[in-house]
Formats: sequence, structure tokens, C-alpha cells
Amino acid sequence: MQTIQTVRGIRRKYRPTARCAPSKKEPEQFRSARTPADGFLRHFFLPLFEMGKKIPDQFQVENDFFNSLAILTGLYGFEVLDTTGKSYPYNILLAHCDAQKQLNSLGRDIELSIMQCNNGCVKLATKHIYNTCNTLYYIPVLPLYLLLQKRKQKQTAELLLSVFAYLYHIAGIPYYRENSSCLFYHYECMEEWMIDELEDEKCKNGNSMISELNSASYYGDVIHRKMYNPYHLNVFEKRIGSYKFNNSFEKDCLNVAKQALTLMLEYPADTIFQNTSNRVFESDEGIIRAEQYISFIADTDGALYENIARVINDEFNECCEIEEPTLLQIYDDQNELTHKALDLEYRLFALLNDLCTLLNNIP
Repeated sequence: MQTIQTVRGIRRKYRPTARCAPSKKEPEQFRSARTPADGFLRHFFLPLFEMGKKIPDQFQVENDFFNSLAILTGLYGFEVLDTTGKSYPYNILLAHCDAQKQLNSLGRDIELSIMQCNNGCVKLATKHIYNTCNTLYYIPVLPLYLLLQKRKQKQTAELLLSVFAYLYHIAGIPYYRENSSCLFYHYECMEEWMIDELEDEKCKNGNSMISELNSASYYGDVIHRKMYNPYHLNVFEKRIGSYKFNNSFEKDCLNVAKQALTLMLEYPADTIFQNTSNRVFESDEGIIRAEQYISFIADTDGALYENIARVINDEFNECCEIEEPTLLQIYDDQNELTHKALDLEYRLFALLNDLCTLLNNIP
């Protein structure tokens, strides 16, 4: 499995342990030895169909399927394919194939399937998946601490502090200084390893990493105490309203803050993990859990992070599945449906990407 990589822009230096090297050239394109006939390119191939041993009742299946399809197309605003003149069950297959193509055109990962309930009713269902693209969504904390020390950047730092408070209190992103977080365990293991290595005098960069561990602990607790205070949520909107930017960096900070405030107002009780446990795996082992790749972290630069990233990547390379936001919608009159499935996730992960880019490019 491909190694988890950091958010784009999260790094200031090259890190081979946490990001896969890009391909130096595009893969070779296979093509025919001679020019194909134009008629072949213009021909439309219909879906393959193989007759089963037992075909469900035509009247019930067609009635259930096209009623469900009408709900689906009405929700997403596209037309049902006219299958008049097509025999059963091929008309069902054609309509399903066309609906899947139209869903694909929306630019989101939506899988359309036909399901049968226990009572024999046939319905359409969509499985929505947010593809995290093997990314570590680690939000660095120390850059914000350094920004808070600059008088001229006080307003900007407080604005980002409100963003941090939203991500922590409402979005539910774990903090690396809390015992329950996955990264707390990695920092603890790294500290124990450093102590053992220093005692044996085998660690060349021991003093540097001990200093980074101390900074991660002390300054991490400082930021944790600040963002833990709900005051930063209460004045979030006021801070945005009174903020005046003077350069492109400050303008980008304001845009990120506005994105976060909008999500807070639209989804006041929804977390980033609300749809990550919906997928059923064959085994509980070998799975990368969402809490492992979404978290606050001390920093994404330095020898300490390099070692933690290497350990995490080695651990993830042993896994074969990843827990990602997933949502199943069944199209009938009894279910509450929305065309904005995983809307929070699509916007929130984009926000994390923008925030990490800002924190690692503070002027």
C-alpha cells in the first residue's frame, strides 16, 4: 500500500519517509500498431448482460427500480434515460449504467448499486466515499505559538487560534498532548527511545531531539490551554468582522477563518469523524483508523518529526485498509436524503489543507 504522505505544503524540506517520490515521467502509453478505423471510435458499446438462472418478477422490479430512480434523479437534477423498447431486465441495466455515468460527472466518488430488501423490494443506493489520498492531516501547533509571540501579528494569531478552537472543540480533531490521542503514544515512545539511546551514547542527534521533545511538550501545553478556552469560539465572528489584512498571507488567514466559521455555523454539532466508522471491514486488523492520520501535532519539521513520520509510515505499510468518510443513502420515501452527502468532509479537509499550508509558510 502506498505510504501516507503529508498535506501539500506541509513540509519546508524534503522528507523521503513521509511522501512518495513523484514519477519522473508519465507512464508509457500503449497504442495499436496501425491507425484504427474511425467507425470503431464512434461506436457506443452497451453494458454486458448475462441471463441468470432465476429472474425476479418483472412488474415488481421495474416498478420499484424506476420509482427509486425517480427519487435519485430528482435529488441530483438529471433526467432518466429513456429505455422504452428495451427488454427486461436489460432496461434496468441500461438505466443503472446511465445514472452511474451522470453521478460520476459530479466530480465526487459516488458508487451506485441496486439492492433488494428482505421483503423483496428493489431500491437504488449510493455509497459516498471521501478519498483522503493517503494524506497525513497533521496540523502543526508550534508555528501558531511563534506567531503569538509577534506583536504585529497578534490579531492574525488570535484569528487562527479561533480556527484551532473550532477544529478542537467542534470538529473533534484530537490533540497530541492528550493521553487518548494516537500521536501521544508516538511521542511517548520516541522519548523512551531517546533516553535509552542517550544512555548507550548511540544517538548522534540526541541533544537536538531532546530539545524538540521539550518544546513539543511545553509549548504544546501552552497552546492547548489557550484553545481549550471556549472564549475563542465566542469571539470568532467578532474577530473576523474587525480583522484588516495588509498582505497576501493575512488575506489567506482571513479566508481560512471565514471557511471555519461558516462550517461552525452550518454544522454546529458535526465532527470530522462522524462518517469514518460506517464502512464494514472483513477483519479488525490491518486497518488505518481515521484518528491515526487526522490530528494536531507539535511540528512537521525537524529530526523529531522525521523519526515519528518514519515510524508511522512503517506501521501504515503493514495495513491493507484505511478508514475514510463513507455514507450510504437508500432512495425511497422513508429515508431523509440529501444531495450534499459528505459536504462537511469535502469542505473541512480542504480547510485543513489550506490551514497547514499557511502555518508552514508564515513570513
